[in-house]
Amino acid sequence: MVAYRFEDAEWAQPETVVPKPTEPLGDLRFRQLFSPEDWNQLPAAVRRRFGRRVGFGDTIIYRGHVEFNRVNRWGRFLTNVLRFVGAPLPLDRNNEGAAAVVTVTEAPDKNGGQIWMRQYARKDTRTPFPQVIQSAKRFKGPTGIEEYIGGGIGMTLRAAVEGTELAFLAEDIFWDVNILGKKVRLTLPRPLGPERLRAGHEELGNGAFAFTLKLEHKWFGKMIDQRVWFRDDVK
Repeated sequence: MVAYRFEDAEWAQPETVVPKPTEPLGDLRFRQLFSPEDWNQLPAAVRRRFGRRVGFGDTIIYRGHVEFNRVNRWGRFLTNVLRFVGAPLPLDRNNEGAAAVVTVTEAPDKNGGQIWMRQYARKDTRTPFPQVIQSAKRFKGPTGIEEYIGGGIGMTLRAAVEGTELAFLAEDIFWDVNILGKKVRLTLPRPLGPERLRAGHEELGNGAFAFTLKLEHKWFGKMIDQRVWFRDDVK
């Protein structure tokens, strides 16, 4: 038997290639959801964030902390039920000050839109790993934008400007299923759905903004009220 010696192998360390920085790509997909008057009403920093396209191999990163996350008993029930489709709503109630990170990447397929991943640190020592919420914003449908949370479940969104804040309001909640080889969209009847489901982007100045999430139901009250503070893209 011949002993193998590492120095006998013909092996060389591959050259490390550091990609050159590229200029941010322009993105008109969000802008096209608004009238020119509404778009120009938004602060310049907001227009810049939503007017930047993420190139292949690039990632936009925002980091900050949770200001508050208020959830009533019905909100807790809903967040736990939705664990079966990846827990798309915040689970922790008492995590003020917990670290939060958002990453934005471009989906690999042309219809995929943008992938948003939100990571929230947790104070519950029984569950030390952070909660990760993922969704895909796809620029399609009757309103021009839909958000998918997995398992074929998603929402038709309506983009709006409220004051100087950019907001996405849920119009319909749907489930895309395959029935006998045909894609069918089942929509939750509006009387059963939330009275208001809103995600907001509020400019704070000095490279900071707040993400807000509000879920209200006519029968179950204010189920979720969350506010998270972030700083601009980490370079």
